[in-house]
Amino acid sequence: MLDLLRRLSIALIVGICVMLLFVGGTLAKAESPAEDKSWIHPVKGTITDTFGTRSGKHKGIDIAAPEGTAISAVQSGTVTKSYLSSTYGHVVFISHPEGYETVYAHLSKRTVSEGEQVARGQKIGVIGNTGVSRGTHLHFEVHKGKWTYDKKQAVDPFIMVAAHSIEAVPATAQPAAEDGSVTVQKGDTLWGIAKQNGLSVEGLKKINGLVSDHLYAGQKLMIEQRTASVSQYTVKKGDTLFSIAEQLQTSVQQLKQENDLSSEAIFPDQTLKITHSSASSK
Repeated sequence: MLDLLRRLSIALIVGICVMLLFVGGTLAKAESPAEDKSWIHPVKGTITDTFGTRSGKHKGIDIAAPEGTAISAVQSGTVTKSYLSSTYGHVVFISHPEGYETVYAHLSKRTVSEGEQVARGQKIGVIGNTGVSRGTHLHFEVHKGKWTYDKKQAVDPFIMVAAHSIEAVPATAQPAAEDGSVTVQKGDTLWGIAKQNGLSVEGLKKINGLVSDHLYAGQKLMIEQRTASVSQYTVKKGDTLFSIAEQLQTSVQQLKQENDLSSEAIFPDQTLKITHSSASSK
């Protein structure tokens, strides 16, 4: 009898333990938060170039940040490549469950290896200036499917990463001067100035004959391609330099300079030349 009671007690205790494990597991499962599927920004910084610039050859976005800034995985996934490239510099490729592959280039240091599983927001490297690069920044690409050499599957990262999650440098607020130029202020970028004035970065560089993306405070940039045409005016009886300047929408000083006049005296039938400057279409 005692043996039977002992067995029943053990069975009851085992049953209670199993029930508690089941209930605890169910509660833990119910309370565990769902995995966040949204994409975060890879680094907080300043956007210096966007997708599709450089005659369509720029297949990502460039984000500048101070040296030593950590680069994060925008979403969980598997590291497919982590190596030193002659063009990308130190670069990390990550494949994501949604079918996309992200690329993080020009790093100074990589902190993950090929085949490693990474979590959303995990540090994968440090921003740098390695490979073909003109300054400390992250070059970030997104590809639908695997990255390919021709980058035909590249998509604009802004489609995947909310634009407000990356701090873009505001376009310069200054209006263009009368001659169609702007003066670079501290913190201005080619991308910011081009955006406000309806130009591409490449277009702005072409107008100003720039070969580099670097600017300096006080630099003068033309935002309109100016063309000049020269016409002639024959002085009539009663004309003055003031009346001619007003008629031709120029200044007396301009007329004197272009015609090598030492005074404001003119005479009938004298021929004056005037250069007209106009802005070509953007």
